[in-house]
Amino acid sequence: MVIIIFKGGFIMWFQSALGKEKIQFMFNNELSIESVEINSFSLERFSDLKFNFYCKGMPKKYPEKWNGEGFNALSLVITFGGLIQLNIIGSRVGFFCSPIINSLKDYSEIRIKNNELDLYCKSKFLTIEGVTPYIDERWD
Repeated sequence: MVIIIFKGGFIMWFQSALGKEKIQFMFNNELSIESVEINSFSLERFSDLKFNFYCKGMPKKYPEKWNGEGFNALSLVITFGGLIQLNIIGSRVGFFCSPIINSLKDYSEIRIKNNELDLYCKSKFLTIEGVTPYIDERWD
């Protein structure tokens, strides 16, 4: 078992992810995936599993250029590439969860365990595709 410790003792879920610089520079290494809404996931290309999450909790620091856009959440798109293992039991998305993501040197994995979905994915790597401002009218 490998545990990655970062200042203050917390584990960064994006430690070895491709594109981690987006989070490092835009959010000063802070982007929580606790209590995020899973909007969608799809199997793409040959063996990639892509997720779209809506993050209601905003980081303390975000890009200054977003100030004029008006947003109350973030859209986070991540892809687990080169699937090694995929187990899915469930029938829907559109619920809040706290996925457990490990991004290690040799592999990455995600676990979502909820009444609606039980998902485990292990892949060769994790890519942060994008983090963009999002307006959700439900969260005013």
